[in-house]
Amino acid sequence: MKRTKIILALAFCLIFVCHINSQEFSTNAIALTNVTIIDVENSQQLDDMTIIIEKDKILSVKPSGSIDVNGITNKINLKGNYVIPGLIDSHVHLFRPKHRKEILTKLLYSGVTAVRDMGGDARVYQVLNKEIEQHKLKGPDIYYAANVFGPTFLKDPRTKFSNMGFEPGSAPWMRLVEENSDLEKIVTEAKDAGVTGLKVYSNVSPQLLTNISSIAHKNGLKMWSHSSIFPSKPSDAVHAGVDVISHSVGMIFELENKMPDSFNDAISNYVPLQDFKNTDASGPEFIALFEKMRTNNTIFEPTLSAWSLKMRSENSKTEKKAKPNNPTKHLSTAAKSMDVASIDKWAQRITEAAYKNGVTIAAGTDFSQDIKWVQDEIELLTACGLTNMDAIKAATLNNAKVIGIEDTHGSIAIGKTANLVVLAENPLENIENIRTVLSVYKNGIEYKKPE
Repeated sequence: MKRTKIILALAFCLIFVCHINSQEFSTNAIALTNVTIIDVENSQQLDDMTIIIEKDKILSVKPSGSIDVNGITNKINLKGNYVIPGLIDSHVHLFRPKHRKEILTKLLYSGVTAVRDMGGDARVYQVLNKEIEQHKLKGPDIYYAANVFGPTFLKDPRTKFSNMGFEPGSAPWMRLVEENSDLEKIVTEAKDAGVTGLKVYSNVSPQLLTNISSIAHKNGLKMWSHSSIFPSKPSDAVHAGVDVISHSVGMIFELENKMPDSFNDAISNYVPLQDFKNTDASGPEFIALFEKMRTNNTIFEPTLSAWSLKMRSENSKTEKKAKPNNPTKHLSTAAKSMDVASIDKWAQRITEAAYKNGVTIAAGTDFSQDIKWVQDEIELLTACGLTNMDAIKAATLNNAKVIGIEDTHGSIAIGKTANLVVLAENPLENIENIRTVLSVYKNGIEYKKPE
């Protein structure tokens, strides 16, 4: 009797294992076989794997020898190739470029399957996302912010040109906030405009920043800000519970005793006076800041591309002179008085110090006039000491966390959205191989550059 039970148990196990290995897949499924996966969740390379995609989801991820794909018609042998999650650029400004649709298509073919837009007219992004969803436009999904700021920032032309039909500071996506503002109403209206988070720009006090952050989170929105939100310092943003702070340059103001109230004033009159060349990025004030960021899970997006001398030299031949109606002309003028080389080196040092102290790093380019590539930002991050794996993670899983979609995006795992990039060469061996794109899968649909 005992022997019979053992035999039955073994038979049951055998049947169960056979059932798992011969799992039936839809004839509409796609099998990517014999491929090497760059697993950013576990920081490992997985060789000879098979990924099953059905509709827009990843249905299975298993070693190729352990899965039966005979019933799947669409089998693609990717032996010798590599798959990474779809790339995400966590800092773009799509409102200004007139050829934004062309840019979006180029981004998708390069491997970018999502972007976070950090300021513009929400109506534009709503239309673009609808066209992308309806397959009328090939491009990454756009997650966008509502900008909030204090009274001094109303002087900035950007508060006007993305507010057509509204008084400056009154559009739900470009909003003036003051100590007596109805923050619940402001946050609710921003959410109704389809934003994923609030971006705090300038002239917001530490206490007001904390209040906004609390209400934004209560309403299910992310809270994003510059590293310095004059008069608020980086540590004020972290204390307020901001999810992500952007820009390496503003981190230096953690040492400032008297902060200016205005962003434009700070750019023109305070940033050029900072000692970027000699400031120690591992000084006690910054170590304390990094510790608080690590404890609070505050993500740091350094936007190295914005000040990189390498990027500037590569773009110098195509750069155009600022036009009289350029809404950021004053920023370009201010930049001429800055020691850009020292700022570039500072950006690298503060990023390296943050990374070494356990701060989560995100990859954003901060492009506003013409396309920048998140692949460049990934490469710049490796120059700051990030491993190739962690630099790729910065532009995939970490950026999914920036947006708040890490449960469904950012890595290659069962149940996640099938956003994948197929590479010809291994990016862990040489980070430049991140550009060897053979094809891109977005929501399970394959995109290849036209021959």
